[in-house]
Amino acid sequence: MLPKMPSLEDAKTLNSSFNPAYTPVAVFIGGTSGVGEAMAEAFARYTQRKAHIILVGRNEYAAKDIIARFPKPEEGLGGKYESIACDVRLMANVRAACAEIRAKVDGRVNFLVLTAGYSSMVNVGLTEEGLDLRLAMRYYQRYVFIRELLPLMRSAKALGQDAHAMSVLGAGLGTPKRALDLDNLGNTIKPRDGRVSVAMRSMVMSSGYTDAMLAPAQHFASQNPDIAFTHIHPGIVNTAGMRASVDLDGVLAPLAWLINCILPWLAVHPSICAEHMLSALLPSPKTSASGLFIRTKAGDICSAHTFKERIDLGDNNETASLIYLYKCRLTFKQCMLNGVAMKGYGASDLGVKRVLEHSERATGY
Repeated sequence: MLPKMPSLEDAKTLNSSFNPAYTPVAVFIGGTSGVGEAMAEAFARYTQRKAHIILVGRNEYAAKDIIARFPKPEEGLGGKYESIACDVRLMANVRAACAEIRAKVDGRVNFLVLTAGYSSMVNVGLTEEGLDLRLAMRYYQRYVFIRELLPLMRSAKALGQDAHAMSVLGAGLGTPKRALDLDNLGNTIKPRDGRVSVAMRSMVMSSGYTDAMLAPAQHFASQNPDIAFTHIHPGIVNTAGMRASVDLDGVLAPLAWLINCILPWLAVHPSICAEHMLSALLPSPKTSASGLFIRTKAGDICSAHTFKERIDLGDNNETASLIYLYKCRLTFKQCMLNGVAMKGYGASDLGVKRVLEHSERATGY
C-alpha cells in the first residue's frame, strides 16, 4: 500500500528532520509568488542557513524582498541566496535562465521545483514563438527547465546526494476519459473558438502532458532511474494565480465575483500548502528516493512507478481493466505506464512518445 501524506504537524516534523551532510542546491521556478514563494521560504527555514537557493521569477523586486526575509545564509558552509529574472512565457528566456543557473551553481542541482503557471480564462492567445499561451506557461517552460537542468541533477546523484524534480500542477486527474488528444497536440490544430473552451482545453492538456513528460523515453524518469520525479496537485490555494483563474468577463462576470467571495473559505494558505509540498519533495524513509510519483490534491501518493533500469517506452496505448471505487461508487480505467496500471496517470506509452516528440519540436530541440 502506498504511504499516505502526513498530517500538517507530521509534515513539519519530517521537514525539520532534513539535515543533509552536503549543502543542498534548490531552484524554485516561480519562487517569487504563491506556492513557490512559500516553499522557498520554508526550505530556507528548515535548512538553517545552509543551502544554496535560487529563485526564478518574473518579478525581480519581489525576489529581493523574499530573500531579505530568509535567515542569513552561512556562507562558510556554502549557504547562498540568489535570484534570476525570467518571463517563462518564452522558451528563449527559459534557456537564458538555465544558462544563468548553470553559471551560479557548482555543477549540481539537488531540488528543482516548478510552480510557475498561468490561470487566466480570458487571455488565451499565442506567444511570439507560436505556442499556446497557457501551455507555454504551464507546460513547455517546465519541459525546458527539466531538460536543461537534468545533467546537474545527475551530477548531484553521482555524488550520492538527493536529486528530485517536482512539478506542482494538476496531478491525479488522468483517466482514459480525459485521454490526451493526440490529434490536437499543442492546442493549435483544432479551431480555437471560445476563450473559455480554449483555456479549459489547455488546462487539461497541461496536466496530462506533465504526466507524459516526467515518464518519457529520452530524458526523464525512465532514462534516469535513480532520480525522483513528482507531479503533485497543490489543492485549492489562496494565491494571486488562483484568483486570476476566475477573471471572467461579460455575462460570466457575476460568477467570477461570487467565486472570489467564496474562495478564501475554500482555499488554504500558501504556507500550509508549502509544508505538504515540501514533505513530498524532501527524502523520507517511507518513500523511494527515485522513480515517478503522482500525488493527488490531498498530497497522497496516487500512484508510483520505480524504474529498475533505463527503458524505452513503446507504442502501447492500452488501459487497465475497470477499477471500482467503493467510496464514490465510480468506475474508471487506469492508464498504463510500461505495462503497469497507474491510477490518476494521464498518459499511455504511446501518449508519452507522441507528447515527447511534439514537445521537442515545439520547444526547438
